Amino acid sequence: MGERQSLLLIEADQPSRDFVRQSLVRQGFSVTLAQSGLEGIGQFAPGLFMLVVTDLHLPDMGGLEVLRKIKQASPETPVVVLASNSEVSDVVQALRLGASDYLLKPIEDEAVIEHAVSRITDAQKMARENRDYREALERRNRELRDHVEVLQRDQEAGRLLQQHLLPRTPYQYPAGIEAAYRLVPSLFLSGDFIDYGLFGERFVAFYLVDVSGHGVSSALVTALIKHSIMHLLRERPLFTHLDTLHDDLLDILQTINRELLSTRLDKHATMFVGAIDSRARKLHYAVAGQVPTPALVTNQGAEWLPGKGRPLGLFERGNWQVLEATLPSSWSLVACSDGVLELFSGDLLEREQELLSAINASRGDLDSLCSALHVDTSEPLPDDVTILTLRQS
Repeated sequence: MGERQSLLLIEADQPSRDFVRQSLVRQGFSVTLAQSGLEGIGQFAPGLFMLVVTDLHLPDMGGLEVLRKIKQASPETPVVVLASNSEVSDVVQALRLGASDYLLKPIEDEAVIEHAVSRITDAQKMARENRDYREALERRNRELRDHVEVLQRDQEAGRLLQQHLLPRTPYQYPAGIEAAYRLVPSLFLSGDFIDYGLFGERFVAFYLVDVSGHGVSSALVTALIKHSIMHLLRERPLFTHLDTLHDDLLDILQTINRELLSTRLDKHATMFVGAIDSRARKLHYAVAGQVPTPALVTNQGAEWLPGKGRPLGLFERGNWQVLEATLPSSWSLVACSDGVLELFSGDLLEREQELLSAINASRGDLDSLCSALHVDTSEPLPDDVTILTLRQS
C-alpha cells in the first residue's frame, strides 16, 4: 500500500479510536494514530496522508482548530470529523471550514465509516482522473498548436512558391497585346494557375488550369503542371511555326493528362490553352473540360467561344480539338475558372449568362470585371477565383 493511502486518526477516546482504526485497517488502509490535537498536528505533513479523521472534542485543543491548521497546511487533504450529537453546531462550522464529511459518535456500524471514506476516495480518484485528462488535453493542445505552426510555415512557403511561379501582371507584349490576371484563392493556396509567354515575336501562348479540390495538394499539382510544361519546352521548341501550332497545343494537353494519370493523386484538372498569332490576328485554342468556356469581347459584344474536350487526368484520351477564332483590330479575351460562377446564383445556364453580361459590361477589362464581381472583397470565397484576360486595342 502506498504512502498516499495512509490515514491519520486523531482521537483521544480509546474505544472509539480502536473501533475506527480497526475498521480502516480492514478496508486496507495504513492508520497512524494520535491521541491529542498537538500530537496529530505534529505528525501531519502535506502529502503524507490521503485522509485525516479527527475528533472535535480533544483534550488539549478543539477539533475545529486542528481542522483549521490542517487545511491551512494542505487545503486539498480531506478531513472527516468525529462528533457527538451535542456538537451539531460544531459540525456545521467544521463543514464551513472545509471538512469533507462527519461521523456521529458513538459509531456502532463500520458501514458508516466505509461509506464516508469510500465517498471521499472515489471523489479523489475522480479528481485525479480529471486532472490527468486536463493535463493530457493541454499536452495535445500544445502539440496541435505546434503542428498548426508547422503547417502555417509550410503553407506560407507554398504560397511564396506559387506566387513566384506566376507571371507578372499586367504584362505588355509586342503588337499591343496585354496579358493580366487576378487569382484569389479560397484557402491559403490556390488550385488555379495561369501562365503566359511570348514565343518568337509572333505568338503569345497562355493557359488557365483549374485543379480539382483546394489547398496544398491542389496547389502542388499546379506546380507539377507548370514544371511539366517547362520540361516540354526544354525538350523541343513550341509555338515557333504556324504549321505546328495545333500539335503544340495538343501536346501540352496530352502531357498534362499523362502526368496526372501517372501520379495517382486522384486529382484532375480543367484547362484552357491557346496561342495568339499576332501577325495573322488569329486565336488558336483548345478546351479541356473548362467551364465556363472563354469569352471573346469585340465591338459586337461578348460571346462564349465554342470548345469541348474531356478534363485532364481522368481519361486516356481527351478528344480535344484545336479551334480558331479570327480577331478584329480591337478585342479582349476573358477566361475564368469555375469558381467565378460561384459568385452568382441560379442554375449553370443562368450563372453563365450573368457572367457573360458582366464581361460584356466590363468590355473585357480585368479591373472593371473584378470590381463588378466583388472579387477583391475580404469575405471568404467559396472556391478559388481566377480571371485571365488578354486584350489588344
